[in-house]
Amino acid sequence: MENFKNIFFDLGGVLFNLNTRAAFRAFKNLGMPIPEELITDNSPLNALPEGQAIIKLIHRMDLGEVRAREFIETVRQQCRPGTTEEEILQAYNGMIDVPVGRLALLKRLRTKYRVYLLSNIGDLHWEAAQRMARELGFPMEDCFDHCFCSFEMGVAKPDPAIFERAIRESGVNPAETLYIDDYAANVEAGLAAGLLAYKIEGNTLEL
Repeated sequence: MENFKNIFFDLGGVLFNLNTRAAFRAFKNLGMPIPEELITDNSPLNALPEGQAIIKLIHRMDLGEVRAREFIETVRQQCRPGTTEEEILQAYNGMIDVPVGRLALLKRLRTKYRVYLLSNIGDLHWEAAQRMARELGFPMEDCFDHCFCSFEMGVAKPDPAIFERAIRESGVNPAETLYIDDYAANVEAGLAAGLLAYKIEGNTLEL
């Protein structure tokens, strides 16, 4: 690996384990019409079939076009009568698993590097991720120099604009910046932006 001074991490599938199958199975158990292909495929969210309504809805959340309340109500309308907000949140946030060792790693890395988050994420998952990290004793502000979240920026990976903005606002030199993601198209976009982009398999980051 070349020398670097900064690190950009993806969140889901890299720092946090992401189990899309579990979430879609839970939605199906609530009566939501979920295609079988989403229950058998545990790919990164960006790699799942874009034609499916739930994937379109999640991608709109990532862009900040849909916020938590609208997401919950849209899902509720497709579930069996009587489905509660708590059940929907439990299903959706059940997609996320937070290995505490990776959070501890981030704090250690910050003693040597500038560490950033660059994530396609909606406000609902971001709120849950912050809460989970805080409950484990590692609030996000202790783990990152800055968090770049797509729903706040109005643009998502692999759009070149999100990389350009993150580089500009962080002030890093791309040639001195490692970027780690689990989705090939995002890594290719990172390379095109001049970053030292590196792809890992989802949920496999080792300490």
